[in-house]
Amino acid sequence: MAAVGLSAAMPLPRRLVPLAAALLLGWLLLRLYPAGYADAATADAVLWQLKLPRLVATLLAGSALGLAGALLQLSTRNPLAAPSVLGVTAGAQLGLLLSLLLPAGLKFIGVPAIFAGGLLAALLTFAVAGGWRASPLRLVLAGTATGMLLAALCSLLLILNEQHIAGAALWNAGSLFQNGWGGVRQALPWLLLAAAGAWWLRQPLAVLGLGDEAAASLGLPPDRLRRRVLPIATLLSAAAVSLAGPIAFIGLIAPNAARLCGAWHPRRLVPAAAAAGALLLALADALVQEAGSGGGLPLGVAAALIGTPLLLWLIQRQDRLLPPQTDGAALQSPVRRWPLLLLALAVPLLLWFGLHHGARPLPAGALADWLAGRPGPGELLVELRLPRLLLALAAGALLALSGQLLQQVVNNPLAGPELMGVSQGAGLSALALLLAWPAAPLPAQWLAALLGALLVLAVALLLNRRHDYQPLRLALTGIALSALLAALSTMLVVSAKVQAAQAVVWLAGSSYGKGMDSARALLPWLALALPGLWLARALGFLALGDEQARALGVPVARLRLAALALSALAAAAAVAAVGPVGFVGLAAPHLAGLLTGKAPRWRLATAMLAGALLAGAADVLGRSLLAPLDVPLGLATAAIGAPYLLILLARQRRRSPWN
Repeated sequence: MAAVGLSAAMPLPRRLVPLAAALLLGWLLLRLYPAGYADAATADAVLWQLKLPRLVATLLAGSALGLAGALLQLSTRNPLAAPSVLGVTAGAQLGLLLSLLLPAGLKFIGVPAIFAGGLLAALLTFAVAGGWRASPLRLVLAGTATGMLLAALCSLLLILNEQHIAGAALWNAGSLFQNGWGGVRQALPWLLLAAAGAWWLRQPLAVLGLGDEAAASLGLPPDRLRRRVLPIATLLSAAAVSLAGPIAFIGLIAPNAARLCGAWHPRRLVPAAAAAGALLLALADALVQEAGSGGGLPLGVAAALIGTPLLLWLIQRQDRLLPPQTDGAALQSPVRRWPLLLLALAVPLLLWFGLHHGARPLPAGALADWLAGRPGPGELLVELRLPRLLLALAAGALLALSGQLLQQVVNNPLAGPELMGVSQGAGLSALALLLAWPAAPLPAQWLAALLGALLVLAVALLLNRRHDYQPLRLALTGIALSALLAALSTMLVVSAKVQAAQAVVWLAGSSYGKGMDSARALLPWLALALPGLWLARALGFLALGDEQARALGVPVARLRLAALALSALAAAAAVAAVGPVGFVGLAAPHLAGLLTGKAPRWRLATAMLAGALLAGAADVLGRSLLAPLDVPLGLATAAIGAPYLLILLARQRRRSPWN
């Protein structure tokens, strides 16, 4: 299995670790006893019913996440494995939401419901990735795709049940608030059960570290051991989610931090990761408490603010990350031109179908009357359907352009604006503008989205400059930044209060209520395809490898910089128009490769048409499938694109160049 280490460096000075831990725990203990209350009885009640349960919940949830991450990393021998990375956290979130929305007589609330959702998500990730021996990058991509699909389902549930949005959004942002000991008592038995299982597995995991063949020769079946690890790690994650909500990064960072402190052997790593997780979550909660009790800083955002720099630092400490193997046959592959013609003919057919299909049929001659400026019975339907359909087509083409350029730059067939943080950066910036200035004009929205996308891109490039924008390192950096931006977006939704429903819909991506002015403003951005076609040929040489491309006179670093800037520009224009729509930038380029081959320019043109058709079809389905309810465009694209990507991963796990 390809190895990607995140902590192959000199251990940190061991004296710093207990010193930092002692300072943090001392600060927490000093804050325990409440001051400023009129009488001792009130102070004692606050201590025993609010502050002490919160501290215990913090330590339990953090240690559970760290322990779950250690078990997953040891069993897969993959330092990128973690509950949030493998989709477990998103599955747990979906399980709890489903339990809350069921009728009272059917509710299955608590840790078992969260555990069931998390376990199903983990099984889906491993099945798609190809099992326990899948490469680190493949596991990350499969878990990310699973997490995005489940997150879209969670958003759909919230939109269908608008009355639960504010409370669920607060829980999604993470919270350690405890009103008494009920939450701790509910989670503690499950935590103790899972922790006992983890302690029992520490010695077999040490044997597994010798390799599958060596473990089998010693009488330890590797796959049977891994099947035991997965439910234990999932149960730990479920108990942590029930106490603190879906918190990312802790399970990923804690085991790697423990290794940096010298705990490499599983017998040391398991308890050290649990302690590191407890300290990291305690530090995040300390930030939350210092920010005040007014909800200014959700726990998930605080964890992301701590975890993202740590993860980026761990990536930078690694001297060498193995890039995916390259395939020099990419430039000599045969070209099939007929799919491009068929897709081009399908665009007007989709326009005709989208105009006529809906809860109300379009009267005969309505479109001709509208074009001629004559009033008629179908004028309103045309003005409602045509602009949003044109907008979806243009946005899909731009997202596909962005995804195709990113896939060529990163040399990864499943890279996209969603995984690189470009869409999240543009979406966060535009959402902040809309919440502060609801009547912001379109130019201001586009400028905000562009600035957000370029800022994220600049950070990713700056962090990878001295490594010449190495593909795998760049992809890992994008994943870390995406998680941070998603947490910040959740904070905006929580702070929106009255506008929480509108914020959730916008973050899901929506073409609802868009007029012809929006469509006219977005269509000129399709001209970005011209420089994209010019860059596509040169980017094709990157498939030969950086050294061979340089030997042919290709300026690799400058070429990647130009392509990434163009990709950010295309994604920002689309996000400003319809919000951060997912999966189009991931699915359309690969679909184009299946249809036309790997010739760069033909593939780019086909990808843009495929992206336009995918987004247009999603708009029609979202408008008509649950009419009169309008499903946001991003959720509809997730319903189409996510299963395709998961099937694609499962089918290509043997012949993929990044296995």
